[in-house]
Amino acid sequence: MRTTIKDVAKRAGVSTATVSLALNDPKFSISKQTRDLVIRVAEELNYRPNQVAVSLVKKRTNIIGLIFPDNVNTFYTSFSHQFEEAALKYGYSIIVGTANDNVERVIHYLHNFVDHGVDGIILTQSIFRDEKDTQRCLEAIAGIAVPIILTNRVPKTSPEDMVLINNSLGGYIAMKHLIDLGHRRIGIISGSMFFNNSMDRLAGCKKALEEAGIPFDDTLVYKGDNKVEDGMNALPYMLDRNVTAIFAFNDMMAYGIYKESQKYHYHLTIPRDLSVVGFDGVFFSDIVSPPLTTIEYPIKSIATAAIDRLVQRINGMERDSAQVTLFDPMLKINSSTRRIQTQENTAIDARNESRAPSPLRN
Repeated sequence: MRTTIKDVAKRAGVSTATVSLALNDPKFSISKQTRDLVIRVAEELNYRPNQVAVSLVKKRTNIIGLIFPDNVNTFYTSFSHQFEEAALKYGYSIIVGTANDNVERVIHYLHNFVDHGVDGIILTQSIFRDEKDTQRCLEAIAGIAVPIILTNRVPKTSPEDMVLINNSLGGYIAMKHLIDLGHRRIGIISGSMFFNNSMDRLAGCKKALEEAGIPFDDTLVYKGDNKVEDGMNALPYMLDRNVTAIFAFNDMMAYGIYKESQKYHYHLTIPRDLSVVGFDGVFFSDIVSPPLTTIEYPIKSIATAAIDRLVQRINGMERDSAQVTLFDPMLKINSSTRRIQTQENTAIDARNESRAPSPLRN
C-alpha cells in the first residue's frame, strides 16, 4: 500500500500540515530540526507526495504545455525530446498537443492547458495561411493568464518572447555550399511561403546567388509543403530543368527526392548525378544512403533557451518588452553533395540555351 502523508506525520510525531509545509514550502517558518526529521522519515517510508495537494500548496503544477504543428515530421519528435530534457532539469513535466496546422486546435489547447493548471506554454506555431487565423491566434494568446514563449513558426512581430533560428543564414549557407562546389543550376524546394521560415530561407538563397553573380531563376523554385510527397513530385520537375543540385527546405522533402530517385534506377545516383541538401538535421539524415548534407537546426539550444526563458517568466521575472533570441544554424556536410567539374557546367549551359523556359508548375 502506498505511504500517505498521515503515515509520515504519525512516524515523525507531527501534524499532516507540518509534513506538507516541511516538504513543499521551504519558505515557511519551521525549525531546521523538524524539517530534517520530516524529510528523513519521508525518505525512510518512500513517501511520494500527492501532486494535486502539492500544487495547491505551491500554487504550481510544475507542468508546461507544448503545442506542435504536427506529429508526422520527425523533426518535431526530436524537438519534443529536447524540450522534455530541458524542462526536467527544472523539475517540470511536459504535456503535448498537436495542432495539425489548425488554429481552432491551437486555441483549444491554449485554453485546455490553462484549465488544467499548466505553469506556462511553449507554442511552436502562431502564424497561419490565413491572416485572420493568425490574428485569432494572437488574440487568444493575449488572453492567456500564464507565460507563453513562441518558437518555430511565428509572425514577424509579437508581444510575446520568441526563440528562433536564423532561417536566412540557413538558406544562405546551404546555397553557398552548392555554389562553392561548382553548381550553377540549383533547384529549390521551398516550404509554404505563408510562413516566415520559408521566406527567410529563400531570401538567404537569393543573397548567396547574388554574391556569386548567378541570376535568380524562379522557374527553379518548386513550392512544397514540407512533406515527403513534395520532394517526390519535385524531382521530375527539377530534372526536366537540368538542375545539378537541389536544396530542400526540410529533410522530409529531401527524403522524397531520395525515394523518387529510385525509380530512375541506374540513370540517377545521388550525388553522382544530383547533389542534395536538406534542412533540419534530424536523426534519419545520418542513416539514409548516402547520408544527407543538411542544415542543422539548433534544436537543443532553442529548446533549452525557450525553457530557460519560460521558467524565468513563471518565477516572476519582469520584462519591459518581448525578447527575441536568435540562434545560428550550421552546415553538416555528409555524402549527398559533390563538386561539379567546369566542363559539366559548360555542357549543361549549352543544353539550356537551346531550351525554352518552362513555367513554374506548382
